[in-house]
Amino acid sequence: MNRWRVNHFLQSLVPIAFCSLLVMPVLAADKAKTPLDKGKATATKLCQACHEFKGANQAGTVGPPFVKMLQRFPKRERLRDIIYDPQKAIKRHTMMPPFGRHGFLNKQETEQLIEFLYTL
Repeated sequence: MNRWRVNHFLQSLVPIAFCSLLVMPVLAADKAKTPLDKGKATATKLCQACHEFKGANQAGTVGPPFVKMLQRFPKRERLRDIIYDPQKAIKRHTMMPPFGRHGFLNKQETEQLIEFLYTL
């Protein structure tokens, strides 16, 4: 192989290698997360401002603490309804936003969140 072809080939690999270095850790991190990890991340992002729970960075005092969730909500549908639209499931003038109705959480994210809440 002549020297020009080798140099051209190696130069063409540089952008590909660089892009893969940027993208691969993101893809690997996303694949490594379990549904339970994703649920915890959702709770940390959306719930900890108002609710206290184990593993939260801050303790919210507006809503009830997340303790004994499986005992308090043995019917998964009830907890799903509260997360989707608490104004309909609990009371009209609750401060909790309707995460499902307003599109903050899709069905899969809601299920992951419930899985995490059931560990508390």
